[in-house]
Amino acid sequence: MVPSRSPVALRLGKLAEAARTGSLDLSGDSGGVIYVSAGDIVAADSRRTPSLAARTRKEEAGSFEWIWLATEATIDAAMDLMSVRPRHVRFTEPGEETGPGVPGIPGMALTTLMAEVNRRHRLLEQIAAVLTPDAAVARNLRLRSRAVHVSDRQWAILMQLAQPGTPRDIALELGQSVFGTTIEVYRMVVMDLVSVADAPARPAEPAGEASRIWPGLSFIRALA
Repeated sequence: MVPSRSPVALRLGKLAEAARTGSLDLSGDSGGVIYVSAGDIVAADSRRTPSLAARTRKEEAGSFEWIWLATEATIDAAMDLMSVRPRHVRFTEPGEETGPGVPGIPGMALTTLMAEVNRRHRLLEQIAAVLTPDAAVARNLRLRSRAVHVSDRQWAILMQLAQPGTPRDIALELGQSVFGTTIEVYRMVVMDLVSVADAPARPAEPAGEASRIWPGLSFIRALA
């Protein structure tokens, strides 16, 4: 589903236009809540993305790092909530039962949020033929004997793959962005560190040939 055409985005557009304040509760397999203040998005939680608490175990509330992670959690959750059609949508005004309070972070204009969500959606579309956030991956047992340099983040992902899992599973376990983890896992697929479950085996190719086989992706644009 194109995020900008989703029922959630359309409802948020109406709330932004009316400068409403409250919580938009979504039910279904990909349920969650989006908090708005005067039409701006201030927080979002999805059942299928790590919560802010899971991402900020060592960060002090109000610090630059905390605000950055809170913003990332909002974008990650909002993108997930816009990816499927919710079963029910209910907007709750302040003063009613709204559940958790709105975190004290700067609001984000809906146009800003949608620009970033749509950018990430386009990048994931580029690699969808190879990998999606819910595709099972495993350590590649066919890795050719050669030196491979991995980052701390890639090593952490490999440690989560004692058994096959999805980028979403890994992100939830590590408390990291589902989008960012999917992009990182794709890079590891290209490096032959990870293989997609049930994907046909590839013949070994000379070093440097991987970029000719896998769909290209600008990783400078993909940074989150």
